[in-house]
Order: sequence, then structure tokens, then C-alpha cells
Amino acid sequence: MIASSLDKKNISIIDIVVILVMAGLLYYGASWQIFATNTDAARYQCYTRAFWHGTSALKDLPPGQCKFLLKPSKQLIPITHTELVKKMSDLGVPSGLVQFVDDQSSSQPFHALPYEYPMLTLIPFTLSLLVPMHLFQIAFAFWMLVVAALVYLVLLKWRSRRAALVYAFLLVVGGWGTMAGRYDIIPSALTLFAVIGAMKKRWNWAFVLLALAVLYKFYPVVLLPAFLIAQQKESTLSWKSWRRLVPLALFVVACVVVMGVSLLLSVEGTISPFSYFSTRPIQVESLPASLLWLISIVFSKPAQYVYTYGSLNMLASGARVMSLLATLAEVVGILYVLWLQWRSKIDLATASLLTLLVVMVTGKVFSPQYLIWVVPLVAYVGEDRRWWVICWGLICLLTTWIYPYIYIMTHNIEKVPYLWPFFPATTTRNFLLAAFVLVVLYIATVNRSPKPVFVDEQPTPTLDASPPMATTPGS
Repeated sequence: MIASSLDKKNISIIDIVVILVMAGLLYYGASWQIFATNTDAARYQCYTRAFWHGTSALKDLPPGQCKFLLKPSKQLIPITHTELVKKMSDLGVPSGLVQFVDDQSSSQPFHALPYEYPMLTLIPFTLSLLVPMHLFQIAFAFWMLVVAALVYLVLLKWRSRRAALVYAFLLVVGGWGTMAGRYDIIPSALTLFAVIGAMKKRWNWAFVLLALAVLYKFYPVVLLPAFLIAQQKESTLSWKSWRRLVPLALFVVACVVVMGVSLLLSVEGTISPFSYFSTRPIQVESLPASLLWLISIVFSKPAQYVYTYGSLNMLASGARVMSLLATLAEVVGILYVLWLQWRSKIDLATASLLTLLVVMVTGKVFSPQYLIWVVPLVAYVGEDRRWWVICWGLICLLTTWIYPYIYIMTHNIEKVPYLWPFFPATTTRNFLLAAFVLVVLYIATVNRSPKPVFVDEQPTPTLDASPPMATTPGS
């Protein structure tokens, strides 16, 4: 009877209590950042005010909060507005276009786009301006908690209460210090909605939602091949029919329209996020950094640590080779996941989860909020499988121990890697995550059943020994 009650998808008092407790714990976990001027949410406020009023309006915010915009580093802005205009002139770009770009000065309203994020992020940032300026971060946390609650309700309706409860548990444990202070839950939610739409064969909506996820944070673009494979395999239309490409066309149109508007507002702000992430070094919490740390111990070659690109990064012997090997492993891993999907050994939801995990494991950056990207999919695919919950509970717990708790053990962020628990904790977490990915890949590889692994299963039998009763078609 317990199992059958968990399968009921109507909203109950239990769900309301879980949502309120989840929201309360997540807000409390991030509350130490509220009103601080050096947090991500504080940067969001600077970006939003600069967009609507121009960078000259940043003087109204607390001193030092928007220094990164008023005196930007070369890392944040690889090419300044003046340098971009000069380079366009040197390349012989038509003078009219050069003048158009030159007129997009960030000192004017509507031309200062976020240098780190796509234009659509200004939507949730702007919603947080509906309150007095000093309450911006509280309002922002509120909206992120609303999105987190929406994800819970979606999992409850279109998956199961078990999946929703696992999601709430993992989000609290893994997003304790990050979820309410960053906007990663928005692309994460859109990615989940896209996957659910695809699993329900609503392909047009699925591709549009995926496009929106990409336009909030670029990482979901790696899921496009998996969506294409699933859609093309499911389609009953002739291969020559143009309607097979309608979902992909909608994805492209959505991306082109939004990026086009972004370019009309600011060419500099549109291209900056691509340059920003492409030039970042290996971050200390990533798997490549863990491997470099182990190598430095074996060969007695200590590494250096610098705070650049808004994170703590590692400069070590062999870092370039490690970065290349990690990129190769990422490409191979994604291709292998797509091969498993093409062979019908895994479904789209599992392929999407594995693709994101491969990117996280092999990437040169692994910030703590990255867990938010995959927690909804982990709950959707794995539901309450015991080994999934235990493994991911440990991964989330270690991540929260790393940030914020190990980080706040010192006031000098560049001293964090020298703290005794830091690299043992990050290395354990990274190896555990890599092992999880390898185990899931192995299970999918050896699967000989015609049904993909990790798909919807039959409801768990109840403990009631009475014979089954006839049911109506809608029961």
C-alpha cells in the first residue's frame, strides 16, 4: 500500500509541506550571501541596472559591488568596445556597420549586456528589480525557489512522487549554498521540461524548450544530437518529408531570433560569453585538477593557484596536455552515449543525463552549481533506485562540504587548495561521479533486453495479498 500511495500524482498536503521545507532550507543555506556585494546575485543586479539605465547608473549601488563592470579585467572582456570597433575597421567592414556597433556604447541604456551570460538571463534578473534595490538578492532568491517548486510539481505530475521527493532531497543536499543564489535552476528546469516533452512525443515543444535552455546557459546545446536521434527514430514520416525537420527548424529559428536581437543591442556583449569560457584555465574542483594534484604529489611538482575568471584555477605542469586529453575524453564519451541511444539501449532521458554528466566529468570547470543542471534529470531517470540515491546523496554531500564549508575555512580564497580536506574531498567526489557514469554506461552496454535500460517500469507490487480487482480504463 505504501508503494501504491507513492505512485499517486495528485498534489497532497505532503507535497506542499515538502515544497515549503525545501524552499526554507535552500533559502537558509544561501542566506549567508544575502546583502553581500561579492556574490553572483550581486553581479546580476549590476548587469541588470547597467542594461536598463547604462553603466553610469551603477554608482547608485554600494561601493565596490559593480567594480568588475566599471573597471573590467581582460579576462571578463577579452576585447573591449573600442578594440572591437577598431578591429572591424581594420578588417574592412563597411563603415555603416562599424558605426552601428560603435553606437552600442554600454554607457547608454539597453546596450550593456551581461559579459558572462546570454541576453535572456536579464528576464529573471529584471523581475528581481520589482522590489527596492537593497532587497534585490532576496527577490532573486524567491524567484529561484519558485522555479525549484515548479520542477517538483512537474516531476510529480509527469513522473512520480518518488522522483519528486528524490529531487527535493538531492537539491537541498547538493544545492544548499548555491541554488537560491544563482540562476542555474532555470536552464535546468527548461532542460527537464524539454526532455519530458520529447518523451511525450511533443517534439515541437521539446525543441523550443531546449532552445530556451540553451539561450539561458549554453551548456544544453550538447543535447541537440540526442534530441535529433530520438525524434528522427520516432518519426513515421518519409525521410524525404520536410516535416521531419520542423522541430529542428523551430530550435534554429528561436536561437537565431534571440541572438539576432542580442546582436542588435550589443555585439560586444553577445560575443563576450563565448570568449570568456573558451579561454578559462582548469578550475580546482574539476576532475582534471584532481588528476593534476595526484600527479604533482607523485612527481613532487607543486601547482600554483590563482583566482581568475571568477573562480579558483590551477596552473600546473602538464595542464595543457591534461586539458587536451579531457577534451578528447569528452568527445569520445558523448559519441558513445549517442551510439548507445542509436542502438536503443538507452532512452532520450538517460542519454541526456549521461551526456551532461560526461561534460561535467571531463570539463575543465566544475563549479558547485553544476549539480543543479542534472539533479532534476537524475531524479527523473533514477527515481528512488537505492544505489542512485545513495551515490548521488554522497556526491551532493561532498559538493556542499567543498562549497561553502571548506571555502569559508579561510578568508584568502587562493589559500583554499592548501587546506588539508580540499583536494581529498574534491578528488573523492570527482572519482565517485566518474565511477557512476562508467557504471551506467556499462549497464547500458551489456543490456540485451529490447527495452532500453532506465525507462519507465511497472509499478512496484503492493504488499496487499488480495487478488487484483478489475479497474476502469482511466484508473
